[in-house]
Amino acid sequence: MAGKKKEVQLQTTITTQKQWDEMLLTKGVVVIDVYQAWCGPCKAVRSLFRKLQNDFSEDDVLHFAVAEADSIPTLQPFRNTCEPAFLFCANGKIIAIVRGVNAPLISKKITELVQEEREIAAGRKERTKVDELVFLEVKSSEESVEENIPEATVRYSVGIIKPDDVLEGRVEEIKQKIRGAGFHIEAAEEKMLTEEQIRVFYAQKKDQPDFEDFVQFMLSGPCHILAITKEEASGAIPHWKELDEPSESVPDGPERLKEAESILNICDVQDSIEDASRQLAFFFPNFDAKKADHKVERTLALIRPCLLKERRNSIIQRIKDDGFEIAMQKEIMLTEEQTREFYKEHVDQDYFPVLLEQMTSGPTLVLALTRENAVARWRDLLGPKTVEEAKMENPESLRAVYAVENVPISQLHGSSTPHEAQKELQFFFPQEHTLALIKPDAAREHKDEIMQRVKDAGFTISKIKEQALTHEMAAQFYKDHEGKPFFEQLVNYMTEGPSVVMVLTKENAVEEWRNLMGPTDPEVAKENFPESIRAQFAQDILSNAVHGSSTQEHALKSIECVFGELDID
Repeated sequence: MAGKKKEVQLQTTITTQKQWDEMLLTKGVVVIDVYQAWCGPCKAVRSLFRKLQNDFSEDDVLHFAVAEADSIPTLQPFRNTCEPAFLFCANGKIIAIVRGVNAPLISKKITELVQEEREIAAGRKERTKVDELVFLEVKSSEESVEENIPEATVRYSVGIIKPDDVLEGRVEEIKQKIRGAGFHIEAAEEKMLTEEQIRVFYAQKKDQPDFEDFVQFMLSGPCHILAITKEEASGAIPHWKELDEPSESVPDGPERLKEAESILNICDVQDSIEDASRQLAFFFPNFDAKKADHKVERTLALIRPCLLKERRNSIIQRIKDDGFEIAMQKEIMLTEEQTREFYKEHVDQDYFPVLLEQMTSGPTLVLALTRENAVARWRDLLGPKTVEEAKMENPESLRAVYAVENVPISQLHGSSTPHEAQKELQFFFPQEHTLALIKPDAAREHKDEIMQRVKDAGFTISKIKEQALTHEMAAQFYKDHEGKPFFEQLVNYMTEGPSVVMVLTKENAVEEWRNLMGPTDPEVAKENFPESIRAQFAQDILSNAVHGSSTQEHALKSIECVFGELDID
């Protein structure tokens, strides 16, 4: 039998000074990924390199290598930094460098050098004299990037939420604090860090007397790794560091400082942009920063009572036709107190009494809409703020098209900025905890699949245990059914074997979990909600795979019944 064809290695490995010197003798263009031993080469560029290698394979002019900075004296200037560095070698000299995973720039530079080498080889061009780069003179990313590449307006930092907060279920609370301080979380991953990773990330603490104890603490459980951004040219990291500096320009400075200090204590962030860039490439190798700059946003939309009553289906379809996804929704009867709180900046306006009357006259539909640039797009669709202005200035806008006769108040609301969207979404969809349970038969057969569905839906599993319920616990969970003919049968079924009991945390968690579970009857679930958990894993109404609390009040009582007093807020 013929042997399996050996795959050609994409990158040559360089770990000694001798190998480095030999690499410089390679004909053509060599692209070298310089890396630190603790984290290895940058995985994010391999697909790009393989594509370029295929594109230029006909004349063997392009080569790739990886070089470990820790073991090669020439690369000493690249040690103790976490930013990716890509060196470009031609004719025995290192002639260019790109710092950071900037795929378009790397591709552009490789293409230019390969084309130049082809021209020289064909005799159509003379090799121009180029000075070799002196690594010690390279001090920052800005000096090493091509001059015609504009500086990014968004920079990325890597943050770590420590094991104690992860185990106590405080991840979502901490994320909310970070967002509340004006930062964005573009990616998150929970993982066990290695000792090397901890020592590199916390290198600035290595001289502290309790550093070794701190390292052991960080090894004690999983950490939550975040990719954090700030939409300002000065970057996320400087702003993070400024959180502990009081500002006289902020009227509520002391309150803001108190909040900022708590953030600084609960999430550690890399203290240099260079280090953060390398950490980002290591922890999130598939993270596309350029794509993330055009990130999907969320915005709040309100359909007020009159329009909801008269043209509900029409406006919902209009929203979907424009490419919005409805991430969350609820129909709510607003009280006067809630309306005054939500519109507190408008209470002194002449139109507020009419607005108050409208908002409390019937149910309002609250929507969390998502799409790229959702805030600006929804505001554009809405048009001018008043119905009169909308009809005159933009008769195609939603406020004009969906104006209700004899009602002067616009029937639609949208957040004005991403920051306002965040606040308004929190008002209507606050972080909640709900109790979720995988029933005994489903726990035996489908636990892993159901757990994955929970995570894919964006829930944080704040607490979890696997145990057989007592009769008292089961009776508490199904208290709403007490006195019904099937109550005892249901309680007995729930106590026949171990269940997986979880506290799930998410915005609007109670309703979101109930939507993910699907209807109680699996036959109805299969017909109307085929993607729901019960449609896919339930056997019958009794053995319907999962259970969830019906209200926030019920959730808190059930959580206390299983886990004791709730201490994860």
